[in-house]
Amino acid sequence: MSYRFWKVIILTMVMLLVATITFAASAKVADDCPCKESINKLVSTYDSDARFNELLNMAFANMQQTPPDYSARNPWIGKKFPNLVAFLEEWCTFLPEIHGSSDSGLKNIQDFALFYYDNPFGVAFVQLAPGRQIMQQFVRERGAYMDSAASTKIIPQWLKDPRIEKEDYVIPNSKAMDGGFKSYNEFFSRNLKDRKQSRPVTMPDRDYVISAPTDCLMNSIPQLITDINTPISTKGNEALNIVELLDGSKYAEKFVGGTALSCVLMPNTYHHYHSPVSGSMVEAKVVEAPFFGHPDFPDWVPNGGNVGAPGANFSPFENFQRGYFVIDTGKYGHVAMVAVGLNTISSVMFKKPFDNLKKPVNVTRGDELGYFLYGGSLFIMIFEPERYESGSVQVRLGNQIGVFDTTLNN
Repeated sequence: MSYRFWKVIILTMVMLLVATITFAASAKVADDCPCKESINKLVSTYDSDARFNELLNMAFANMQQTPPDYSARNPWIGKKFPNLVAFLEEWCTFLPEIHGSSDSGLKNIQDFALFYYDNPFGVAFVQLAPGRQIMQQFVRERGAYMDSAASTKIIPQWLKDPRIEKEDYVIPNSKAMDGGFKSYNEFFSRNLKDRKQSRPVTMPDRDYVISAPTDCLMNSIPQLITDINTPISTKGNEALNIVELLDGSKYAEKFVGGTALSCVLMPNTYHHYHSPVSGSMVEAKVVEAPFFGHPDFPDWVPNGGNVGAPGANFSPFENFQRGYFVIDTGKYGHVAMVAVGLNTISSVMFKKPFDNLKKPVNVTRGDELGYFLYGGSLFIMIFEPERYESGSVQVRLGNQIGVFDTTLNN
C-alpha cells in the first residue's frame, strides 16, 4: 500500500473513533432488482454497524464540488444515504445509450466517481471492508445482469451507429435487429472478423516497432516510476509505484526509472487487447482488488474528452482490479503491460495460455492477450529505463489519428 493510501485509512479511522454514532432505518430494494442482495446488504450494514454508518455519513458531509470548468456538478452534495440506495438500484439495470455524437456509457460511472472525488471517507467506503466487499458484490450482480438476455434491448441502437464499424466484426445473426447477441457483454466484447485486414500490424517484421494494443486514446504517463521504498511525491507530481502496480512481481524493479504509455478504451470500440511487442511472456497474473476509488475523476476525464491526458494521475491504479503481463523482448529489455478495470463491472479476462501461465511462452506483436467486459478499461505499457521515451506518440503514413463526428450534417 502507498503512503498516500495509508494516510487516507488513518485519517478515516481517527475520524470514526471521535464521531457521534447515528443510525437510519432504510427500506429494502425491489424484489425484482438483480442487485437486491448487495444493496440490501449495504442497507442492513448501514443500519447495524455504527462505524460503517458514521463512515458513510462523513462521506456525505465531505462531498466536494467539481472544478468550475468541469462539465458536471457533484450530484451528491446535499444528498443522504437513501439517495445512494436509489442510485445503485437504478444503476444495476442501466444500459448505455447513444446521444448524438456521444453516448451515456460513462454517466453512472462519473456520478459514482464523484461520490469519492477528493473525499477520503468516500474512498475508504469503496476500498475498505465492509464497503469494499459490498460494492464488489454489487459489481458481480450487475455483471450477471449484463450477461443476461434482458441486457440486449439497447443493442439495435448501437448497431445503427456507424462508429461501431459493425462490418469489421463477427455478428451472430446479421438479420436480427440485435445482431443475435445473447447479452450486452457479448456485444461489448465482440470479435473482429479478420484482424489482419481491419487492424493490420505495422511493419510486423521490424522488432523495434511498438504497436497499439487495441483501439484507444494513447497518452504518455507523466508520473515518475518508483520502487516501494521511494516516498510518494505530493499531488501534481505523483509517483507510480511499480512494485505495487505489479503486485510485488520479481520483475518490477527492472522498470524503476522507466517510462510508460496509457491506452484508454472508449465504450464503442474494440475491447480485446493484444501484445504491443514480440518476445517471451515470462509472467501473467490477475490481481484481485477494489473496482472503485479514483479520488480525482474530473482530472482523469476532462471536458475535452482526452481521457488520461498528460497531467492525469495514474497512481491510484495501484489499488484497482487489474491483470499484468511481463514480456522479455531480449535486446529491448522487459515490457510490462497492465490491463486495468477502471469502474463498474471491471472484468479483466485473459486468453489461454496466459490465464494459467506456468512457463514462458513466445508471443508475437499483435497476438491477443485478453479482453474486457463492460466497464471503463485501461491498458498501461511500461518500459525499462533508456528503452523508450514515452512522449508524443509517433505514427506512420496511413495510421489512424482520429475519427470524424459521424453525426454532423445528418
